[in-house]
Amino acid sequence: MEITETLLLGNNETVLDELRRLKTMGVAIVMDDFGTGYSSLSYLWRFPFSKIKIDRSFVQGFNNTDRDAETVVKTIVALGRELHMQVTVEGVETANQASAIERTDPDQVQGFFFGKPMPAAEIAAELLKDFQKSAQSRPRGDVDRTELQIVKRAANS
Repeated sequence: MEITETLLLGNNETVLDELRRLKTMGVAIVMDDFGTGYSSLSYLWRFPFSKIKIDRSFVQGFNNTDRDAETVVKTIVALGRELHMQVTVEGVETANQASAIERTDPDQVQGFFFGKPMPAAEIAAELLKDFQKSAQSRPRGDVDRTELQIVKRAANS
């Protein structure tokens, strides 16, 4: 479940109790758009987050090779790791941004550079198309038949 910090600005104890209850039920809780608005580091250690999603505004700083933006992202990634949280960087739109973000070593990246939003029904077909494209570039006989069957089953469901 993704939440933003505005949810946390109200009655913190009530929200904290509910988030803890959800976490014990196995729900992963993600702090979305971290670093915008009134972000407080106290949210990270007080609330039971599984993941931090770094707001895309930091990625825009990479367009100008802004070392400060890279330093901030690296620091948030390191902080997330120390707090046993995954870190996702949002808003990667160009190859240059992807290359720069790679230096910060996040757990995940997302953005239009990797794919545009699509209906769930189209995802399996897109995965099959990507798999077939990568299989064509492999030497003959290197295609894992089990992997291909799984992708085909997903495309047909």
